[in-house]
Amino acid sequence: MRELTKRYIIDCIDNLNLSEPIRYERYYINDNLRIQNKNNKYQKEILDENNKVIDKKDISKNEFLELKKSSYSEIIRNSYLFLDDNRISIKEYLGKYKGFYRVEVLFNSIKEENEYIKSSWMGQEITYSPLAFDIDLSKLSDTEFKKELKKYLNA
Repeated sequence: MRELTKRYIIDCIDNLNLSEPIRYERYYINDNLRIQNKNNKYQKEILDENNKVIDKKDISKNEFLELKKSSYSEIIRNSYLFLDDNRISIKEYLGKYKGFYRVEVLFNSIKEENEYIKSSWMGQEITYSPLAFDIDLSKLSDTEFKKELKKYLNA
């Protein structure tokens, strides 16, 4: 079943009515294994070929630190809920992806998705770009990331 989500880029989160952030520190070991530290809770996630979590379990800090050594990419971001519309979350990227903000709008039906009109503060849609998912973002070189960011922010 296809995911009912649209993704957009914005250039800042100033003046948006947001929840307190949840910090995610993610490391990709391979395409099917990701570890994360989410508010000091360490987890290992098994992903299917569509990047969906099919198994998640808590792990110790030591196991997290050991697995982290074999990761190919690090993604650190804050996740916020947009308090004016509970379908919307915003990801603020830090570290090497600093300056990237992704808006995710989750829909309950295809009809709702098709009828959705984005808010004026949202930028271009990036649902089908390499910026749409952390796993794809994690594989971009610095040059590729900056090129993608520029493509969507300066359009």
